[in-house]
Amino acid sequence: MVSLVLVQRRLQNLTVGKVVLALVVVVTFFNEYLVYTLHSFRWASIPTDRNPKEEMVILLVSDPQLIGIQDEIGFPLGPIIRWDADSYLRKTFYRAYYHTIPDVVVFLGDIMDEGSKATDSEYQSYFQRFNSIFYETSYAKTVVIPGDNDIGGEGGDLRTFFKVNRFEKHFENLTGAVSHGFVDFLKLDIRMMKDQVLEKQKVISDVATQLKGKFRIIVNHESIITKPKSSIYPSQMLSCDTCLSDDEDMNNWPYYQRDMASMEPYIDVDFTNLIALSEIMVPTCSYRMGVPKMGYGVAVINKSGKMKYTVLWLPSRYHLLYVYIVVLAVAAFVLIINWVFSPVKSRKWPYR
Repeated sequence: MVSLVLVQRRLQNLTVGKVVLALVVVVTFFNEYLVYTLHSFRWASIPTDRNPKEEMVILLVSDPQLIGIQDEIGFPLGPIIRWDADSYLRKTFYRAYYHTIPDVVVFLGDIMDEGSKATDSEYQSYFQRFNSIFYETSYAKTVVIPGDNDIGGEGGDLRTFFKVNRFEKHFENLTGAVSHGFVDFLKLDIRMMKDQVLEKQKVISDVATQLKGKFRIIVNHESIITKPKSSIYPSQMLSCDTCLSDDEDMNNWPYYQRDMASMEPYIDVDFTNLIALSEIMVPTCSYRMGVPKMGYGVAVINKSGKMKYTVLWLPSRYHLLYVYIVVLAVAAFVLIINWVFSPVKSRKWPYR
């Protein structure tokens, strides 16, 4: 009887305002924390107790495109939009990092959305945001290459020495070799729409003297096996079993395309086939690019020459923002209706 009376009293004290507030709190908790944790349960398992001399895990981050200031909406919405996009990257990268505990983190360009045209003060603020969002990279080896949004090179946005020099001062050299364990990461800055044969031959010749590892991976912002970008987005693998054969026509590689959006859970690559070439297109990790699927690429390479690749797919932020809009609209409607139909004497702010 006592318990029943207590329950009745609690129900009597439960106002419409309190119910609405509880609903908003629950939705916020789900949208800002729980959904990311639940989504990570769907990711393929990664061996975290591995022997680093025998197995290496590489976390691939593509097109974070930190939102700039010049092209974004002004105050007060601009700072809120930048904060939300940064928060999404921070939460997802944090979970991807600790899910994989990578040996190497590779950033595949377009670090910033407005890096190419930013002022020095804006560029410095973007660089500080990058370090804050991807803070966990301080624990692992990192490889960073630029995209056209960082140093120009697309359309009328010309690449200049100043832009390249600024990127290299804040991050690392545009080209070169980065060695870690039994893998060499080659940064060749190959642009398929530019005739740079002699320049690239010199870069490759210089890089060759730096090679130490058993296997070599070229990291590049643009596709090297030529194919329109629209047909390989968001996550594809282009494979050619005979591309490096002496008998192959170097101007017409017979490659085939594999869709990784539906793969379960890994796709296998054999590094021991010396005439084969495989290229992985890593999806963007930024929801602001407007694509339906975002994710981080993960490559697990064994010293024997076998590689497994998967994508850690991310939840849609736009869907979560739509949920906010619907919940807030319903909450406002309920509070207004409750206020309109409540007795005049009892009308007051619902949270008092």
